[in-house]
Amino acid sequence: MKDNIDSKNIGNRKFIIELRFEPKVSMLDKKGAIVELIEKAKPFNIFHWEIGQGEVTIRDHENKEETSNTIIVTFNRFNFISNKINSIEEFYSKFEKIYNAITTALGDLVIKRIGCRIIGTYKVKSSDYNTILNKFKNSFPSKFFIDKYPAKDFLFNLVYENGMYQIGPLNQEDDFYDREFRNKDRVQHVGIAIDTDNYLTNELKNINDKSLIKDIYTLSLAVEKDLFVNLADF
Repeated sequence: MKDNIDSKNIGNRKFIIELRFEPKVSMLDKKGAIVELIEKAKPFNIFHWEIGQGEVTIRDHENKEETSNTIIVTFNRFNFISNKINSIEEFYSKFEKIYNAITTALGDLVIKRIGCRIIGTYKVKSSDYNTILNKFKNSFPSKFFIDKYPAKDFLFNLVYENGMYQIGPLNQEDDFYDREFRNKDRVQHVGIAIDTDNYLTNELKNINDKSLIKDIYTLSLAVEKDLFVNLADF
């Protein structure tokens, strides 16, 4: 894989890989081992971990607002969330270290769902919010009656087989920043927002092959790039 969008066009970016699996009740007795194995794997600098009744949370900062990497493990799910994406290869390498540590502790997983979500803000040709908003509006036929209602904002959502995406214009003070990028080093800019979530389930066949996780990750990257390329001239 190589970086799919030039870093100069990316304001903020968050990747989430989630695996849901058949319950591993033994996880409840192995929470400490999970923490120790992930610490040993060193996917990132771990400064804080919490063990609850049914979950383990590991972060790279004790303050949630300043966290860049988070791991959450329960008896039937684990998530790796990162808003510090130096490269798409590095992110996946971190994920593999986490996955290997968890499966070392819990054994093989019967995976029910593989999901990858990418959320980001991107700089486009125009830096004027109204220009970008009007280009979104002009992309739709008049039969949508957009002209009858003076739009201040715009969000388009599309659900397709095994995935969805949302796109819209973004101003510097958009609530999107507070919802998705609470980190203090976020970049607030005028541009576009993209949110895509793609997944695979075991309804038709088993999905335990680890290579399928990378396939879904690669698919989400492809959707993100396709959307950005089509919006880059806005």
